[in-house]
Amino acid sequence: MAADEELCPMDDTPTYALDEQAQRAAGLPDAIGPYRILGLLGEGAMGRVYLAHETHPPRDVALKVMRGLSGHALERFRREIDLLGQLEHPGIVRLYAAGEDLVGGLPSPWFALEVVRGPDLHGYLEQTAPDLRTRIALLAKLARAVDYAHRRGIVHRDLKPSNILVDEHGQPKILDFGIARLRGEEGGQMTQAGQVMGTLPYMSPEQLAGNARDVDARSDVYALGAIGYELFSGQLPHPRLSTASLFEALDIVQRGTPEALGRINRSARGDLDLVVMKALAGEPAQRYDSAVAFADDLEAVLESRPIRARAPTRAYRTSRFVRRNRALSAALAVVFVSLLAATAISTLAARRATAALAEAQARANELAAVNGFVENMLTEADPEMGGSADMPMRQVLERAEQTLGVHRAIPRTDGQVALLLARTWSGLGESRKAQDLLDRAQPWLDAGFGADSAEAMGARLTRAENMARAEDPDEALRLARDLEQRLVKVDLLWAQEMAFKARILRAQELEALGSVDEAIALDRQLLADPALAKRVDRAEVTDGLRHNLAFALNNSGGSLEAEGLLRATLASESARLGPDHPQTLYTKKTLGQSLHRQGRLQEAVSLYAEVYAKRRQRYGEDHLLTLNSGSQLAAAYNSLNRPAEAEPLLRRALAVRKTRGDDAGQGALVDRVMLASTLAKMKRYDEAIVLADEAIAMELGKPNRDSVMARNVKASALLDMGKALEAKRLWDEAIRLAGTTMAADHPNYYVFVANSARGDIALGDLQTARRKLELALTALKSKQGSNHPRTRETAQRLAETYDRLGMQAQAAALRSEFPVEVRE
Repeated sequence: MAADEELCPMDDTPTYALDEQAQRAAGLPDAIGPYRILGLLGEGAMGRVYLAHETHPPRDVALKVMRGLSGHALERFRREIDLLGQLEHPGIVRLYAAGEDLVGGLPSPWFALEVVRGPDLHGYLEQTAPDLRTRIALLAKLARAVDYAHRRGIVHRDLKPSNILVDEHGQPKILDFGIARLRGEEGGQMTQAGQVMGTLPYMSPEQLAGNARDVDARSDVYALGAIGYELFSGQLPHPRLSTASLFEALDIVQRGTPEALGRINRSARGDLDLVVMKALAGEPAQRYDSAVAFADDLEAVLESRPIRARAPTRAYRTSRFVRRNRALSAALAVVFVSLLAATAISTLAARRATAALAEAQARANELAAVNGFVENMLTEADPEMGGSADMPMRQVLERAEQTLGVHRAIPRTDGQVALLLARTWSGLGESRKAQDLLDRAQPWLDAGFGADSAEAMGARLTRAENMARAEDPDEALRLARDLEQRLVKVDLLWAQEMAFKARILRAQELEALGSVDEAIALDRQLLADPALAKRVDRAEVTDGLRHNLAFALNNSGGSLEAEGLLRATLASESARLGPDHPQTLYTKKTLGQSLHRQGRLQEAVSLYAEVYAKRRQRYGEDHLLTLNSGSQLAAAYNSLNRPAEAEPLLRRALAVRKTRGDDAGQGALVDRVMLASTLAKMKRYDEAIVLADEAIAMELGKPNRDSVMARNVKASALLDMGKALEAKRLWDEAIRLAGTTMAADHPNYYVFVANSARGDIALGDLQTARRKLELALTALKSKQGSNHPRTRETAQRLAETYDRLGMQAQAAALRSEFPVEVRE
């Protein structure tokens, strides 16, 4: 029997997430600037907003592209870029980059924004129907984001529900600064005298009047008040504005007064009514003088603290305090404690505001530093800067890495830059380089953000994923488990999401270490997790989990179930991503493994060859993904008794691994075992035994399923050389170790049993050989079917053994069930 018919190389790390979030819509451009277009998010008179994907760093963006090229429109578009570039706040959509490209043959400026996974404010209210307290908190967050812009001299001038998106965590995000204005700027620069810009129902009286010089931060406070009025009452302060002309609108606002909020919504009576109506005051001087003052009062309503919208009399302060502390009834204690509380709260609020400002400024500085680093890195290839137009990406990255920590003394910035470079190297298949950078990034991120921050935890997840790519499952599993333990202590949504990813990685590495049953149980648990149904990326995560489960089933004898899972995954990924997407190709390769294990060798080879050819074209000859798919193709050639075609693929894989310094990893071990089997098929037994011994030595005292397979290959070579006793001893060892390194029902276990019967036959122990072959045949029929080559070969050997034992009836029955056929 061939020793390695089902030996499969260490595969790419199974993934659960996708590079793209939507199928490319018909008629859209393939790419704009450095972004690949995935779909259309929106369209207006001046341009389009696309969903696009950036490769480095890997992320989706909202790409806003200008359609018209009028001087005024272009100036406004560029102005929005300039303003957004100054803003870095959780409540404002983040600007990533800007540029210009040819779209439809015309030069079109663009800028890339953060993608917000959620509806606009009206959609959020319809979908979630939040309670009053949640709405108040949301408006307070909006006001603080607006205040952040104001403190940088920017007045939005077009705040409205459609310009506010709400993400999956309930965080509002302001967008569209197209008509925003800088403090102190003359009205004629962007707004002509008397010109009215904005949306009527949310515009302040001075904005409606076209008095550009009178429009300041208090105009945005008015818009916030109008949004709040609608949030709490379900209608606009001036409902007629939604259908009025400009002149009618000005008359409505100047002559009319909105109905008191508390009359429309009884739950809003009292302080909330006062706060919103103060923001909506017709005269700017009667409104809050800043958005942060409005936010402070909204939070005071939530906490039953005194608000600034009314005179803070002693009786009023006392009533607020009693409401919060009903158990205290002594008047003197109430007054005394309330004064202390007011002092403490004021101090805390001041500290909180100062801390928020410092954090926002740090984020802005950090973004500028990271962007500057990336810009410098990319301009290294500019010939005028001493570079070369054809400088390879690897050289660019190496030169960039040399500057780490040289020009900056900000740990969080250096940490993020090092993490960016590490992820890039990892994506290029250079796991060792990536690990060195991750070792440098981790302490910087821990110091800059805190060891329990999302940034620091994310770096730990990247370390674990990189160790998986580096084919070090022990370390990857240790890191994944450590991360899960750390995340248990963090009760935040991002931590739950990261913990889910860590569990997926843990299942992958358990499978890689031979704990296949445990991996399968965890994969099934993840697929059944109720949280999966609520995810925005449910389809891609489900596909990834099905893929991982199928991968594990392939290594436990469940190739039929695996085939069904993979075909469903392949159909989904082909529709979402396209037939040549890296993830789709990976699924095709894993499907090939399922067919390989079922003996459908020609189908398997067709899939392997397709994946190998497309990876060579996409990544080049020496990329890890290309090498792995070449090794898989070589395994199929061996199964088809075509070792001469397998040998060059395996030798190239080993040579490239040696050049990279990865000659001692799990992938190199697998390639050695497969090359040893290939050489044995070519009767080059001495070479085969040398390679098998090298593979066994690489286990360093801890056998795994591949090093056990090396024993099987060596034993087959020894037997063919006439050394039956040595071969039998080695097979006995392989069978014993297989019980601890692979699933109890793994097909390879029964391959070892059937192969060891050859040694028994050579030594004349026909009864022992018969029992082993009967056991192996029953198991292989069940797991791989009667038509699988190894099943048929086992049946033929058993029939020959029956003949030698004089059991002709049993031999005839077996030959009738398994007639001799010509192998391809």
